[in-house]
Amino acid sequence: MVKVKRYKPVISPNAKPFRAVRRLHLNPTYTPVKIGPRMSCILLAAYSATTAMSGIMLGACLRLAGL
Repeated sequence: MVKVKRYKPVISPNAKPFRAVRRLHLNPTYTPVKIGPRMSCILLAAYSATTAMSGIMLGACLRLAGL
């Protein structure tokens, strides 16, 4: 997995190292999710099953409504 580097502005030399500023620079704004190929296949299958069941239910409701 390739991690995208986030943009970090250059810190000016006269900036005071307050705790909040240090915390903002230390904490990343995102958490990369690492899942294996099996887990991604399972998630894709679950998503496909959910989509298919939603379509079947919508079609059944439309048929019962007479549309």
